[in-house]
Amino acid sequence: MTLDDPRDELFVGDQYYILASSIAADLPRLVLKHDDAFMVADRRGDFPGVAEFGFYAGGTRFLNQLELRVASRRPLLLNATVSDDALQAVIELTNVDVLDTERSAALHQRRLLIPGRALRMSRRLTLYQDQLYQVLTIESFLHETHSLEIEWLFDADFIDVFEARGHRRAHRGVALPPVIEASTLTLAYRGLDDVTRTTRLDFLPTPAHLDAGSARYAVSVAPGARIELAVTMTASLGAAARRPALPWAEAATRRRAVVDTLRRDGAQLETDHTVFNSWVERSRSDLYMLLTATTDGFVPYAGIPWYVAPFGRDSLISALQLVPFNPEIARGTLRFLARHQGTRDDPFTDQQPGKIFHEYRTGEMAACREIPFIPYYGTVDATALYVMLLAEYVRWTGDLQLAQDLWPNVERALRWMASAGGHLTYRRRSPIGLEHQGWKDSHDAIMHESGELAAPPIAVAEAQGYYYASLLGAAGIAVQLGLAEPARRLRRRAARVQERFEADFWLPDDGYYAMALDGQDRPCRVISSNPGHCLWTGIVSPARAEAVTRRLMADDMTTGWGVRTLSSKERLYNPMSYHNGSVWPHDTAIAALGMLRYGFTESFLALTTGLFQAVQHFDRTRMPELFCGFPRTDSLGPTRYPVACSPQAWSAGVVFQLVTGMLRLTPDASENRVTLDRPRLPAWLGWLELRGLRVAKSRIDLRVTQGREGAAVELLSRDGDAEVVVRR
Repeated sequence: MTLDDPRDELFVGDQYYILASSIAADLPRLVLKHDDAFMVADRRGDFPGVAEFGFYAGGTRFLNQLELRVASRRPLLLNATVSDDALQAVIELTNVDVLDTERSAALHQRRLLIPGRALRMSRRLTLYQDQLYQVLTIESFLHETHSLEIEWLFDADFIDVFEARGHRRAHRGVALPPVIEASTLTLAYRGLDDVTRTTRLDFLPTPAHLDAGSARYAVSVAPGARIELAVTMTASLGAAARRPALPWAEAATRRRAVVDTLRRDGAQLETDHTVFNSWVERSRSDLYMLLTATTDGFVPYAGIPWYVAPFGRDSLISALQLVPFNPEIARGTLRFLARHQGTRDDPFTDQQPGKIFHEYRTGEMAACREIPFIPYYGTVDATALYVMLLAEYVRWTGDLQLAQDLWPNVERALRWMASAGGHLTYRRRSPIGLEHQGWKDSHDAIMHESGELAAPPIAVAEAQGYYYASLLGAAGIAVQLGLAEPARRLRRRAARVQERFEADFWLPDDGYYAMALDGQDRPCRVISSNPGHCLWTGIVSPARAEAVTRRLMADDMTTGWGVRTLSSKERLYNPMSYHNGSVWPHDTAIAALGMLRYGFTESFLALTTGLFQAVQHFDRTRMPELFCGFPRTDSLGPTRYPVACSPQAWSAGVVFQLVTGMLRLTPDASENRVTLDRPRLPAWLGWLELRGLRVAKSRIDLRVTQGREGAAVELLSRDGDAEVVVRR
């Protein structure tokens, strides 16, 4: 399969966004990931040589084609799935009719040799570190023995993931001659960074024929026979020593052990709603798959296929969503980002002392400085989110040792935020950096009501909320570390941030907050989802919270599935755009939690219900990165976005964030207490059990049941002495 016609392609976004193919967008995908390696296959388990399909490691595609042929034909798909724990893909195939290659002179037609659906072919794939395993098992239901040709077709283009996204390069490295041994093929490429990248394919048993693009077997299939063919693909960088692949069973066991530990250590969630339980389990499996083990602990990578890398903002928000359930993910993320905190002024990467990075890539284009993500620090909000995460982690765990260890990093982050002198603003300094550096970072995401794009330096509304919350969070940590006077200064500073925000962002005529201020301090008078984040962080004046909630819930902002990023009444509204009218589940969940913070429980439950109903229309209850912002239509689901990452970490984390909101969990590890402040379940949930909830050194099991007024809470068990307080 090829994409020869450029008319089948379109650009989504700007310089670093994604080339979407109208052909590839129609193809369902199977995705797997382990640490820095991932694969994207079609439902046959093939990499068909188009679009993003392939096997990647370290930001490079090491195989762009891997296709199975049976008697020179594509097998017929029966079923394809990824296991519930997201550790392996299993594809069930069968043969089409196998005909004699020569036509009968008398009948002018080819003789049927093997009828269709006589062979079951089960294809299993799994990843372990930088190795992709594939095992094909053929089971015969024939009544006599037949000869059959099985063929693998493969190719390695060694392109950078940014090239797979559509980025054009003026020059590339050179392909090296393939090395063929009895059962092994090595393909190699020396990049412009002078690093040699190799793909080694090990076949078992040895093929009858092996060349640089195919491996062929001639097998004899007896009645009732089972035949197993395996190929292991290893991605290597530089002069890495050749190491034998682990047996499939051992690789799978090692992968499963990590997931089992995460599940055992994490809080377990169950309800009386089977579909909601499926959403929870799918999200948990996806989040565990997106974790990458580092020397600092686990870090959530942003999403597959385009964002398999650490992102400051995405990793921090995902970890925030999971603190009550898997706090160790927050710990690893905090340590990892602290190690890479900015230490110097570097315009090329937009680095400044104290900043937390935006994105970190390690492929050839990064090494050659063709892209700035080495890492790249062009983000206005990750630094504040870092402090927010540490504060939330400490509230749940009481881990003052980590707080003490990271306090110097917090102080550097606070100094960077203070250097702005007022509002947190951004302006690109890198010639190839991002123009917009909030979470809405596409080229046209920040605009005035006329449609004119905002000029830098830009202060987006949500970043001011994060700034405010980070100051209060840092003050809370300071108190626990015995730093009373710094805590008082931080609270006074937070009050000034809030006063400036209210004075400069409030639009009296609209009863709403501006999306942003431009470089001349002119407010961007457009109705957007950004102020929903301000509700979440608490910077919004209580007197204005109802007006903000009411505006977010209006028909031009809420589709019935979620909150649009931009009102349908605005000039640049486009429900199929990336940030100007689409629905991002994490954005909706943040707005919903913000409404709940100010007591607007019904609005929270309405948005929770919309997201739950939306996810039921997506494959295997997997919430995508975003979907289109068309109004909800009876009997139809939401319209998918063509190049959305799925899974995406902060979309997978949404369900856990919503459950935290339903229970109104408020931790205080310093007082060894957790409070459920007027919990409410949506009408479609009868009960919810949360087991293994960690507060300080205690573990708690709770059951929350639907009641006439609010919800009833039962303490099932407690390991430790933490206090559980229920307010009604």
